[in-house]
Parts: sequence; C-alpha cells; structure tokens
Amino acid sequence: MFTLFLRPVRMLAQALIGNDTPRQTAWGFSLGMMVGLLPKGNLTAIVIAMLLFSFRVNRAAGFLAIAMFSYLGAWFDDTAHRLGSYLLTSPTLQAMFAAVYDKPLGPFSGLNNTVVLGQLLIGLYLFYPVYRGSRLAATYLRPRLQHYLMRYRLVRWLMGAEIGAQWGLE
Repeated sequence: MFTLFLRPVRMLAQALIGNDTPRQTAWGFSLGMMVGLLPKGNLTAIVIAMLLFSFRVNRAAGFLAIAMFSYLGAWFDDTAHRLGSYLLTSPTLQAMFAAVYDKPLGPFSGLNNTVVLGQLLIGLYLFYPVYRGSRLAATYLRPRLQHYLMRYRLVRWLMGAEIGAQWGLE
C-alpha cells in the first residue's frame, strides 16, 4: 500500500537521475509527448502508447511527458480543430480519408475526428524539437542534477525502494 503512494515520486526520480542514456530519455519523453497531446480513447493514442512500452526507452520520462502534455494539449484544441477541419475538408485528401475510414480499424483510429487529426499533426511537428531539447537537457542537466540529488538520503532510499519492493521487503 505504501509503495502505491511512492511510485509516482520514484518514477520522477528515475526519470531525472535514471541510468538510461540521454537518447533513451529523449525518445521516451518525445513518445510521451505524442501520447499526451492526443485525445485518449482512440486507436492512434493506443498504438503510440504501445510504442512507448515496446521500445527500450525511459518510460518514466514518457509518463512525465504524458502528464505534462495532457494538460498542455487542451490549450491546442482550438488550433488542432481548425487544422484537422482544414485537412478533412480538403478536396484532394477526402478520398484518402474515406479509404482509411472504410478499412476495418479505420473508425477506431480517430482520424475522422478533427481534434485527433490536428493534435496528431501538432505532435508530429513538435516531435523533433522536443526530442532535441530533451536530449540536450538529459545530456547536460541530468549529471549535475544526479550529483545534487544523490546527496540526499531520501532520494537514495527512493531509488532503492524499487529493489526492496521486488525482493518483498516492503
């Protein structure tokens, strides 16, 4: 029961000072950004979340990005709606979207929703800048932050609490 409350704090500590490479942290944060921006409950968000869990990336950074961008994504809804509406009503793309919708999993993908399509395009547009920024942050800031945070007994205890929970030492 106690580990249930400590898990978010421990995941934040692992995202900040974990033993993953900066590249893994950046990929996890970028994929988490994509999941966080998309409205949940469609196949597109589920597939990107499965990519986050399938690849060898920093999942804690992904969860942190999902939490951050889920709240930030609501601010982009109006822009995403206008962008998605523009694309869905474009005469040159209507045949392609109709073909996607006629496929067996097409209606579940959510690409017929203006906000889902717009948020997907915004996420794809922001993917590379978020990747580069989070990689730079992981490269330069994480060693300094790790050195600073590991001085505290609470952080060292949180990092070891996962091992103790796996060994049944709760």
